[in-house]
Amino acid sequence: MLFHTLGPLEVRGRDGEVHRLGNSKAATLLATLLRHPNAWLTSAKLIEATWQDAAAPASAESNLKTYVWQLRRALPEGAARIESAPGRYRLRLGHGELDTQHVAERATVARAATATGDFDTAVAAYETALGWWRGVAFEGLPMGCAAEEFAELRGQLREELADAQLALGRTGDAARTLRALTEDDPLRETAWASLVRALHALGRRAEAVRAYRQASQALSTELGVRPGRALNSAYLAALEPARPRRELPRDTPWFTGRTADLHTIRRATGVVLIDGQPGIGKSALAVHAAHTLAGAFPDGQLFLDLHGSTRPLTAFDALGTQLSRIGVPAALLPGTVDERAALWRCELAHRRVLLVLDDAEGPGQVAPLLPAGRDCRTLITTRSRGWHVDGAVRIGLGPLSTSDAFALVRAATGEPIGEALLALCGGIPAALRDVSTSLCTRPPGASKKLATPCQVFGCAGDGYRHALATAFASLSPAGRSALHALGDLPGEFASADAVHALGGTPDAVRRTLEALVDVGVLDALPHGRYRGHRLVYHYAGCRECAPASATAVARVA
Repeated sequence: MLFHTLGPLEVRGRDGEVHRLGNSKAATLLATLLRHPNAWLTSAKLIEATWQDAAAPASAESNLKTYVWQLRRALPEGAARIESAPGRYRLRLGHGELDTQHVAERATVARAATATGDFDTAVAAYETALGWWRGVAFEGLPMGCAAEEFAELRGQLREELADAQLALGRTGDAARTLRALTEDDPLRETAWASLVRALHALGRRAEAVRAYRQASQALSTELGVRPGRALNSAYLAALEPARPRRELPRDTPWFTGRTADLHTIRRATGVVLIDGQPGIGKSALAVHAAHTLAGAFPDGQLFLDLHGSTRPLTAFDALGTQLSRIGVPAALLPGTVDERAALWRCELAHRRVLLVLDDAEGPGQVAPLLPAGRDCRTLITTRSRGWHVDGAVRIGLGPLSTSDAFALVRAATGEPIGEALLALCGGIPAALRDVSTSLCTRPPGASKKLATPCQVFGCAGDGYRHALATAFASLSPAGRSALHALGDLPGEFASADAVHALGGTPDAVRRTLEALVDVGVLDALPHGRYRGHRLVYHYAGCRECAPASATAVARVA
C-alpha cells in the first residue's frame, strides 16, 4: 500500500515511512491524479483542480511542473510513477497500491456473500472495507465532490453491514452500527428507520421513540421535510402495543376431577411443573387451568408444544418461535440463545402473561423460556421426572379416582361404564377418552364387550396407544422386559416384591425401577413403594398392541 486517501492524504515514501503532505498544492495535485489512476489528465484540468478555490496564476503551468518534480522526488520510482507527455500527466498505480481499491474489492466480496446468504463472510468483508477509513476522504484538501462520494460510500457500506448483522441475528451489533452512522450522518433517513426497528426489536421502545424524534428534528431543521414512509412505519410499530396473543388450545371437553391440583395451580406463583405417565392428563390439566386463569393475564396466554417426548425443540428454535409470535420480525431475531432469551425476558418484563410449555424434555430446553418477572405464570408439563425447576411448585399427576373416571365417561357418552372396564382403564384419562370415543359410535351396553386390554387399545380414539408408543420408544429392550415382568405384581408394590419378580440385587432392581419412573411409565410412591398400571404392563408384552409404536412415533414426530 503506497497511497492512503480515506482520511488525510498519506504516502509511503522512499524511506518506507508514511508521510502526510498536508494541504499543499502538490498534495492537491496528487489527490487529483489519484482520483484518476493510470489515466492521462491534461495540464488544463490539473491546473483547474489545483487552483479551484482561487484564480490560477500566470505561472500555473510552470508551478505545475514544479509540483510534479516535488512529487517525483517524494514517491518511490518517482520518475516512472508520474509520467508526462506534452500537455498532460499520468500517475501509474499497480494493484493494491491505493486504499480505495481494497475497499472496492472487499465491498464486492461482501455483496456477493450477502446475495448467497453467507452473512458471516459478508459481515467480515464489510468490517474490513470500513476499516480503511481514517476520517474524511482527502481531509484538508479541496476535493469536495470526491469527499462527498466517499462519505456516501461509507454510509452505504455501514447500512449494508447493519443489514447483514440483522440477518445473523446480531441485533445489538446492528443497533450500534446504525447509532454511530446516524450520529455521523443525521440526515440519513434510511439508517434512522433501521435503527428505530432494531431498537424496537431489542425491546428498547423508549430509545426507539427518542431515535425517531431525533431523526424528525434533524430532517425538519436541516431539510425542512417530514419523515418518510419507512421511518414513520418503524415509529408506529414501536409505539403500538403488541396485540395480546390468545394461543391456548381448546379446553378439554368433559374435564373431570383434579380439584386439589387446580387449587394448587391457582394459588401458585411463578412456575408450576406437572409430571406424570403418558396419557395421565398433564396437558389437559395445564390447558384447563390456563383457561380458568386467563382473565388474570390480560397481556396474553401463550402455548408452545416443546415435543420433548418425540423431537424436542431446541431452546434457540423455541425462543425464535415465541419472539416471532409476539411480533419480532424474523430479520431482527438475535443469533444466539442468550441474546434471544434476553430479548424474550425484556419483552415480557412489563407484561402479565400466562405461558404453557407442553411436553418439556428438561431444564436446558425450558430455562431460557422462563419469564423473569413476578407478574407472569408458567405451567410446564413433562413425562420426565429426573429434573426440576428451582422454586417451581411440582404436581405429580396420578390416575383419576373411580368416581371421577365414572363421571368422565358418563359425561362423554351419556351412559354409565361397566365396573370391569372402569377398573381396566385404571383412571387413565387417555384410555377413558378412547373408550368414550368408541362407545359414542356404538349402541347402548357396548361397554360390556370391552373386557380386555387389547380391546381397549383397539378403540377408535387410539390416543392412549400413541402416548405409550412415544414413551416406549425411549425404553431399552431390557426396560420393556422388566416392565412386562412387573405385571405379575399388584397395582402397588414394594421394591422387595420387584426384586423377587425381576431377579438381581436390590440395588440393581432399584435402579431399574427408578429408570422406569424417570421415563414416566411407573409411579414412585412414599416409603419405597411403586405403582404400575395394567394397561402399561400389557402394552410392554403384547405383540398385537405394541407394533403400532413405530407408526405412532413417526406420526407424532
